[in-house]
Amino acid sequence: MDYTPNVFECDHRVMGTPSLASWRVGVILRGLREDRGLSIREAAKILGTNKTRLERVEKAENQKVDPGTVAGWAFIYSAPEQIIHELETLARQSRETDANGWENVFSTTPKWFNAFLTLEKEAMTIDSYEAAYIPGLLQVQAYMEALYEAEPSLTTAASAEATRVKLLRQDWVFNRPPGKLAKMRFILDEACVLRINGAPYYEEQIRRLREVAALDSVEVSVLSIDRGIHPAMPGAFKLMSFAGPYTPELLYIDSVYGSRYIDERHGVARAREVFSDSLACVVDVEEYLSSVE
Repeated sequence: MDYTPNVFECDHRVMGTPSLASWRVGVILRGLREDRGLSIREAAKILGTNKTRLERVEKAENQKVDPGTVAGWAFIYSAPEQIIHELETLARQSRETDANGWENVFSTTPKWFNAFLTLEKEAMTIDSYEAAYIPGLLQVQAYMEALYEAEPSLTTAASAEATRVKLLRQDWVFNRPPGKLAKMRFILDEACVLRINGAPYYEEQIRRLREVAALDSVEVSVLSIDRGIHPAMPGAFKLMSFAGPYTPELLYIDSVYGSRYIDERHGVARAREVFSDSLACVVDVEEYLSSVE
């Protein structure tokens, strides 16, 4: 995933920009309801609320959630005490955030991307497939700058800020306290490497890939063009999972038409299947580089 200012807008039909806490509340409540085989309308009747209100909470459209309300709903669902306590804690956290739920840390980043920054920072696992370029978490600064030079609409200031965003992301993700580093798997289509072969920053970027791949919790693989048709042909995507009840997962997709956050079970499961199938087609980045050098 490579953030370029002023290009993408979030597709709010799927997921807006709730705080991470309110999103987790929604995931848990939806999981409790679905485990009991209830529709939104049926659950709302049992909980003594209306369909619209329950739906807004499940989709995290309510930025600030009432702790007593969600704990009461969980009790009616016969949820374990641990989950009820978790919901109360998360609901309190949702009320401590600002109106948008996300810290606006950079002046030119849109709100949807500030949401992505927070999600990526908190993720316990990150699985990423990239079809065209080295993902932002693995890029060296010279590679970043080359990307921005290829976008003529970017100002110098915007390019500099986009670089700072990526460097901050890398710091957040790779410099966590000992034992807290996320489990990360990156699949790079071979085109990501071939495209920069001969560039002045090529060797530096290859060293970066090798350094990251050497970390205990990180895997970097290459999907060779020789494999032909493969499961991830439709395009790049990222899967992130988070700690907590119902192991919340999120599918992130971006394109020139918009960026989408999808947490619906079927959509996430399908992307997880594609990623797993793609792993069967890859080689370790070190093995790949050794074969082409």
